[in-house]
Amino acid sequence: MVAKEQSTWRYFTVSSRFRKVLLLLFMVTLLVAFLYVPRPVQYHINYIRRIVHGEIRTDYTQPHIEIQSHDAETTTTKKNFMFIKTHKCGTSSLVNVFYLLGVRRKLNFVIQRGDRSHNIQLEMANGSRPLLAPRPGTVYNMQCQHGTFRPNIEHTIMPKETSLYSTIVRSPVSQFKSAFSFFGAEGKVRKKLGSQATIDELIANYLNSHPPPDDNHVTTSLIINSIANDLGWTSFSNRPELEGSTLQEKIDAFIQHLDSEMDFVMITDRMDESLVLLKEYLGWNITDIMYLNRMVSSKPKVSMSDETKAKILQYQVIDRQIFDHFNASFERHIDKIGREKVSSLVKQFREMREAFENKCFNKNKTVKGPYNSISWEITDYGKNVNVACTFLQTRDVILTKVITQLQLSQDYTVPINGSSKPYLLKPIVMKLQRDFANNADPV
Repeated sequence: MVAKEQSTWRYFTVSSRFRKVLLLLFMVTLLVAFLYVPRPVQYHINYIRRIVHGEIRTDYTQPHIEIQSHDAETTTTKKNFMFIKTHKCGTSSLVNVFYLLGVRRKLNFVIQRGDRSHNIQLEMANGSRPLLAPRPGTVYNMQCQHGTFRPNIEHTIMPKETSLYSTIVRSPVSQFKSAFSFFGAEGKVRKKLGSQATIDELIANYLNSHPPPDDNHVTTSLIINSIANDLGWTSFSNRPELEGSTLQEKIDAFIQHLDSEMDFVMITDRMDESLVLLKEYLGWNITDIMYLNRMVSSKPKVSMSDETKAKILQYQVIDRQIFDHFNASFERHIDKIGREKVSSLVKQFREMREAFENKCFNKNKTVKGPYNSISWEITDYGKNVNVACTFLQTRDVILTKVITQLQLSQDYTVPINGSSKPYLLKPIVMKLQRDFANNADPV
């Protein structure tokens, strides 16, 4: 009996010790997870200090950092910029333009902690993925990462009174075709049908695997109606007041909702005009909107039949109507700024961009990029003289990590250390900021 009691006591003692070891290992793991990132520990000390002193705020009514160019005219009093990034609408190139402007002006971006900081999940901002706070005494100036539009949350972070809300849409056929290839659907269907299958056969097979849209169901995904998906269709269409409504009634209400939320909607198919209008609304210089094409597909272009295009439009029922609406409203924005002025600025911009591109690239040599994309080789000028060329060609995922490091610092200039890609951009970031301080344009 005594031996049995001793055995039982030893069991509980060992279990207790084992639990203590597990607890200790868990605490060490948490500590390592917090500290083992390639940035100075001082960053974390500063961040904790800001939490303790109440500098991680929910009040976003403090003075803003200057986002406008002092010598540029503006047609609005809105100084900050909320950009809802949509998939396969040319946004990889656009985001780098916004990042370049932000780094030069040391702006605050809406960015979340975590390995996927290039994606915004605002519903988790008060939980497992908190936002990086703007620097003390300032507000958020810009949001441009991927994320579903959630206006009830966005408004608290960047009030509409001081922020220009914008997004970008694309012709629904070309947008579908790009997403169909990029997200792997084309490859999967080709494996099933064989390498000799035409693009018409591939798309027909894919669309036939989804129910056609009706009042009871409409597909929204990364490929079908993806713009609607990014702009918050799912939550909007499930609102109680829309219960019992037809699909068309829901689409009409959704477009009206977007119209009230967006100050200006850009058009991928009219990129240069879109950027010129945006610069006019936000008071930027023409050099602030200079872009270089990124993530250009290396696959040869294949034409589709009219029948296939019609079938795509049948399934893209929401995106098609969103595009038609904002493509029409785009003309009103041109009229507001002035057609002659816009035409003149677009001509000037295209000439400047072509000259900039020719300086940045050696067009006799192509290089492979991620996701079967291609680009030209960057020249010595683009690497050493005007580093904006290199910055604009860097993957936006990497630039997001760079900006995260800068924003964690107190003055946006704390040196970035390390050996991986984000940290190798340190001299580029420093030169960009020096050039801006010396009034050197990135062209």
